[in-house]
Amino acid sequence: MTNFGIDSEVLGTNSLVPTARVPATPASATLATLLLAAGLTLLGLGAHSATAQPQDTIQVAGIALAPGDSAKARRVLQADLGPTSRHWARHRSSAGRGRVAEAFFRTARLAYPNDTRADSMLAFLQKAGTEHPDREVRAEFLFGGLQIASSAGRDTAQKQFYQHLTSEHEGSPYAKQAKRLFAPDSQIEAGKTLPEFQIPKLSDSTETFAESDFEGKTVLIDFWGTWCGPCIQAMPHLHEAYRKHGGEDFTILSVALRDTRQAVKQFRSEKWEMPWNHAFVPKGSELQKRLRGRFDIRGLPAAILVGPGGQILNVSRGVGSGETTAQAIREAVAQDGDSGKAPPENTSSRATGPEGSDL
Repeated sequence: MTNFGIDSEVLGTNSLVPTARVPATPASATLATLLLAAGLTLLGLGAHSATAQPQDTIQVAGIALAPGDSAKARRVLQADLGPTSRHWARHRSSAGRGRVAEAFFRTARLAYPNDTRADSMLAFLQKAGTEHPDREVRAEFLFGGLQIASSAGRDTAQKQFYQHLTSEHEGSPYAKQAKRLFAPDSQIEAGKTLPEFQIPKLSDSTETFAESDFEGKTVLIDFWGTWCGPCIQAMPHLHEAYRKHGGEDFTILSVALRDTRQAVKQFRSEKWEMPWNHAFVPKGSELQKRLRGRFDIRGLPAAILVGPGGQILNVSRGVGSGETTAQAIREAVAQDGDSGKAPPENTSSRATGPEGSDL
């Protein structure tokens, strides 16, 4: 049983409706681990997690919620542990940063059906993030709302959460993390042109890959590392996408960062084959610094899907990015016959999870 220790009030609201990144501090690492990773996995916003049910019984306000207790969880969310409850602050004081939003995430995962979950959660988080009497609790709920809006593709809500968090809580760990993960106006986002590059090949450092090598085909440029846990989690999705679509019209270029050639070769021989193109960037090199800025790499993995004409179609970052990337590849390949067609209007750059591994 997972006990969140919120002692006498229950989640609720009457309005529930459907760069380079600097090394993470302990606080920012906690935020990423507890909020962002929990968000995608527990909330059912991904293609596979949407049908999964939590396996653990959780306890909120002394009430045990078992898998399948949706009606009971909704009653909990409609009682007196609402968005402005003082017990959120008590829970944060006793459990630590990140645990308030995590408790809400898990309870909401039980309470709301898949088709209304994101909007219901955003309504709660917006109210808590603007009206709760405790400043730190407000910031945590705003950060949680920012992650949910990003994962669910609610672009307008994402901008609102971001603006409120970074203006009202400037200097807080939550605002700093939001700026690293969700800063708008990146040069690497859907609809923009892929920057030029030349990156040494893994197999031969005297030869390079350039953007011109992939003209006329859809290519996924995947910045990764053997040391990066979320990168490894994305491997099944990338392999399946390549198995189904790899060939004349689609390929992958994996770019290893902060790694060694031997580690990459060993990883491919012992763990995942990765039977596509590979580039290697020497650790600590000037090239690594230039690429981090040019491609707005805030952490790994960072996957950039580019169409045959050199236009960016989708950007996926962090934990859970493999699933989002695979879906974007499927959609891009399905549209491949119409080379003059622009990306769909709702295609966007999404941080689907934390920038799982720092650069």
